[in-house]
Amino acid sequence: MRLRQLEYFVAICDAGSFSGAAQELLVAQPSLSQQIQALEKELGAALLERGRQGSVLTAAGRVFLPRARAALAAIESGRRSVADLVQGIVGELHVLTIRSVASGVLPSGMVRWHDRYPTTVLRLHDHSHRRDLETAMRSGHGDLAIGPRPRDWDGDIVTLGFESLVLAGQGPFGPEPASAAELAAAKWVHFEPEQGMSEVLDWAARSLGFTPRVVVCVGQVAVALRLAVDGVGLTIVPANAVPHGWRHHVRSTDPPLYRELTAYGRGPMMQLAQRFTDLLSSTELPLVTSAELPSNALVR
Repeated sequence: MRLRQLEYFVAICDAGSFSGAAQELLVAQPSLSQQIQALEKELGAALLERGRQGSVLTAAGRVFLPRARAALAAIESGRRSVADLVQGIVGELHVLTIRSVASGVLPSGMVRWHDRYPTTVLRLHDHSHRRDLETAMRSGHGDLAIGPRPRDWDGDIVTLGFESLVLAGQGPFGPEPASAAELAAAKWVHFEPEQGMSEVLDWAARSLGFTPRVVVCVGQVAVALRLAVDGVGLTIVPANAVPHGWRHHVRSTDPPLYRELTAYGRGPMMQLAQRFTDLLSSTELPLVTSAELPSNALVR
């Protein structure tokens, strides 16, 4: 049973004749008749009686007509629902990200999104490690991922910008960056392996040429920052994760450190995922562009 057959049958009933329906649908009358005959053959009963005065429903036709109308109405409702989703009128968008990005980067973009698409729902799922984020995205748990550039990825990837990675400690610090000798002599608050910042701190230490003297390991960026500010040791965190009142407890390294953040999906981005990515790209996120990166920056 084909959609076209249902449309033709309802059109004949509304027009009262095959000729009237053919004229309304802009199709040849023989083609219309063939489709109705095929429908009647599949159902095993005649739906219409043909006569000089037009077409009249049979008993089978009277039973089938409201169901044909309901089927067409359901299909049209489905079309409208998809169109509303594509246009951002309704729908849910499942966004996967990492925890520091969820709280430090995305809020401004989410505010703009709901200003523009107030009847949609954003479902944010955060992960502690980029590895878990990529695994969840590959497994189909989200519509869009926001995080560090994924490895060996086949789908669309859009660079959103670069987040500054800063050195945090008891402070207050002056404007000068920390020296390699100072970093090597300091005590360090490191991260547990399941926390993605553990890889970032190890990369920073290698890039800056020192081995951190670790005195404590934690599983959350907020905890590492709190311990660093209280004087337990130094740590490295995203600048956007530092509360405004603690800015005097952080400073840059020499050379400065940055991490690329991207939006990516499985294959080409679709509907709301593409709209959200476009909106993030046009929003003033707490990131720098490639043109704004310092010439001596180290980028992960």
